[in-house]
Amino acid sequence: MKGYKLVKPFNLAEKEAADNANSNTVCKVRTTKALITLPDVLRYTGETEGTNAIMGSAGIGILSETEQNLFDLEKGQRVYVEPVRECNECYNCKKGDFGKCSDLRVAGEDFDGFLSDFISAEHEKLFALPDSVSDKEALFIRHISLALAVFDKLNIQKGDYVAVVGANNFGNIFSQLLIYYQAVPIVASLDEEDYEAVKKSGIYYALGPNDNWPKEVASITSGRMTDKVVYVADCNIPVAKAFSLASFGAAIVFTGTTNKTGPVAFTQAVKKQLDIHFLNNGFGNTAASINLIANKAINFTHLKVAECSYAEVPIAFKNLAEQLEKTDKISETIVSLI
Repeated sequence: MKGYKLVKPFNLAEKEAADNANSNTVCKVRTTKALITLPDVLRYTGETEGTNAIMGSAGIGILSETEQNLFDLEKGQRVYVEPVRECNECYNCKKGDFGKCSDLRVAGEDFDGFLSDFISAEHEKLFALPDSVSDKEALFIRHISLALAVFDKLNIQKGDYVAVVGANNFGNIFSQLLIYYQAVPIVASLDEEDYEAVKKSGIYYALGPNDNWPKEVASITSGRMTDKVVYVADCNIPVAKAFSLASFGAAIVFTGTTNKTGPVAFTQAVKKQLDIHFLNNGFGNTAASINLIANKAINFTHLKVAECSYAEVPIAFKNLAEQLEKTDKISETIVSLI
């Protein structure tokens, strides 16, 4: 097994990795596609730390080795590999409440990720992909799972107005799911490209960099503002703008595919007595996410995605780091490994 590891900031090298497929419940998967996301690039630039793990925060592949008839998994199946693992050491894990693990491990940071020819995973971390789910769609299962966790946290119901601050790929996917479940998204973005993408994705109430967001939201909600706000933490929008869209006592969720943080002034939050939550994973929602894709709940056409080959990974990271420095954002990148 071999894959790309971070030798030092801005320096990737192909290294051998340990083969951990040494038990009756661990399966070996031939990686076919991987996704480079912002957490990978932040590790590459040294802005966040990680272990000496192979990079790549999401991936799919073909099951190549498994015990016969193991939990209905068969050799040759196309599978999604869940990119998180419970620590099995914290209080909640020892109680069996794995969804509340206080130290959830993440692929590409805490254990070997998907920029590798093979990966090993426990059988319960593998999910068979139906033919109706494309490779590209499957790579965004983690985004959808996180979106579903936000739905649960905010208890979003039919007809609810929900302000979504940030329109990157996660914000776009979440907003489309709001429509699917008959809620009303109001999506705000300071990025013109993201703003155009959400409009093309069918989001009617889309606010761009030139709009007066509080005034527009007040008009849409007949002056009430919104009781539910989702702030996408890696959208590079001042948090005060999210607070300004909330009604008194509203619930707001800080979320996103990274743990990126910035300075936060809580003055408005205190005055409005906002109920603030934080979410960084969609543990337990993988099967539901696959069903949503199969049911065509999301249009992936307008997501901002680049592509490269496995051999092009080092130059892709270099280009993504330059893009991040210039624009404070990246294009999530699909890597073809075969």
